[in-house]
Amino acid sequence: MKKSIFKIFVFAVMVFSFSLVFAAEIHCNPDTKTCHKSTCRYYDCKGCTKVFASEEEALENGYKFCKVCSKEKKESSKKGKK
Repeated sequence: MKKSIFKIFVFAVMVFSFSLVFAAEIHCNPDTKTCHKSTCRYYDCKGCTKVFASEEEALENGYKFCKVCSKEKKESSKKGKK
């Protein structure tokens, strides 16, 4: 009985953690048309009143990512090439 409860608990934790990783919202400022990822230090800025579910959705609506977010993307692609 304890093993099955433990397995259910582990499964629930895994599902919850995956949902946090893949459901990261994008916060955007409609005045400047600039977006911030959840890892950006400007993610919770006062002007960021528009929220998109994905990066693709934000880009399709004419928004661009800030310099901090763009730099993160460039650095992560450089690491992948090494």
